[in-house]
Amino acid sequence: MLILSISYQLKIFLISLFIGLMLGFFYDFLKIFRKYIIHNNIIINIEDTIYWLFMSIIIFLIILYQNNGEIRVFFIIGIFTSMLLYSLLISPIFLKLSNKVINIFLKLINFIFKAITAPFLIIFNILFKPIKLIINILKKLLQKSKIYATIYNKFKNIKSLILKGAKNKNE
Repeated sequence: MLILSISYQLKIFLISLFIGLMLGFFYDFLKIFRKYIIHNNIIINIEDTIYWLFMSIIIFLIILYQNNGEIRVFFIIGIFTSMLLYSLLISPIFLKLSNKVINIFLKLINFIFKAITAPFLIIFNILFKPIKLIINILKKLLQKSKIYATIYNKFKNIKSLILKGAKNKNE
């Protein structure tokens, strides 16, 4: 075990605070991702496992590089303290701000999409509304002609029955 100077211990403690902040910050990105792309519990568990494995490897490499692999209690306390402070103080603000930014971005994309498709919709309405109107008129005429044909056929049948009855009386 190496004896570390106070200044070096302070440096390692500040690094641990930074690591805790980064852990919370990157987990917020995962929360935002989950909010806009719905996940089931299995996928959430897999994402969390990958997240914590990746972060554990990063923490291990930092400990290995900065402290020759020696785990110090103040290092772990620094990580958990800054994660807790981040989640209580910074995370709600960051999540609200990112929601606003993402909503503005989505509205901008929606506006651009509408601006690009508007000329096509106008052309479509100019060309196809009259065609649709003509088709509807033809359908109504066809339906009326079917009704008239049905009435005419029934009238013809009634007329033939009357004529047959009149012939039978005359004979």
